[in-house]
Amino acid sequence: MTILMIILLLISGYILWQKWELTKFRVSRYKVCSHKLDKPAAAAVIADLHGFSYGKRNNRLLEQIRKIKPSMILIPGDMLVSKYPETYQTALETLAELVKIAKVYYSYGNHESRLRDSERMNHPLFMQYMKQVKELGVTVLETESRQVMLGENKIMLSGLELELDYYEKGRIVPMEPSYMEEHLGNPREDMLQILLAHNPAYAENYAAWGADVTFCGHNHGGLIRIPGIGSLISPQFTLFPKYDAGDIRFGDKHVIVSRGLGTHTYHVRIFNRAELLDVKFLPENS
Repeated sequence: MTILMIILLLISGYILWQKWELTKFRVSRYKVCSHKLDKPAAAAVIADLHGFSYGKRNNRLLEQIRKIKPSMILIPGDMLVSKYPETYQTALETLAELVKIAKVYYSYGNHESRLRDSERMNHPLFMQYMKQVKELGVTVLETESRQVMLGENKIMLSGLELELDYYEKGRIVPMEPSYMEEHLGNPREDMLQILLAHNPAYAENYAAWGADVTFCGHNHGGLIRIPGIGSLISPQFTLFPKYDAGDIRFGDKHVIVSRGLGTHTYHVRIFNRAELLDVKFLPENS
């Protein structure tokens, strides 16, 4: 066998492996214990779906979400791909099924934020999409906080939409120290404070603000993960992103970063399977 044939076989094997890998996702389970909770509850977290569908009409994803029996479904952005209108319909169809399972809370990622610009080609389609999303009964959080129920617990849920400057390619733009307070005010200290914030680069800011639990996405697990080291590159083209996946702790604060469920532009997942998050919330010492 010639070297060329070996190379071609390796390339073919890689392409087939990636095509297979992109049809799979796993359920990653986390526990959050807090003295601010009276009763156990569960949440499903969907990040960076990007119009992907696991099975017909996303039936495999929906089946796993039903098994979680969530009190709420949290979406920290990027349900679609801004430049591909067909992903809007997939997102909408999925949301229509999600609202039948539990209350759905959706905050913007950079793909949604990008489409706010009236000069964007797909802006009218996005505005129609958002109108339909709200008509379904999805609660859209646009840099705001609401008191909601997590099972039998009263909690404060906030959504933060970052300006697109914070998604600049190749570098992390520093966040002003007062940014969180200026945009969301002060967090509630007498009840569990959950934050949906798409970009995990500012994990320290979210925890310092006072979010007990923050859910992020955006990094897609770093596209390529090196065993024992972590992710190689973020979608912003920053090397070895610091906050790429998992439950990152800042004292008693959690920042849980999802590897996401979809991809866009670079359809690559090497040692980095897509994931749905199953988060159990428990009273302290449970």
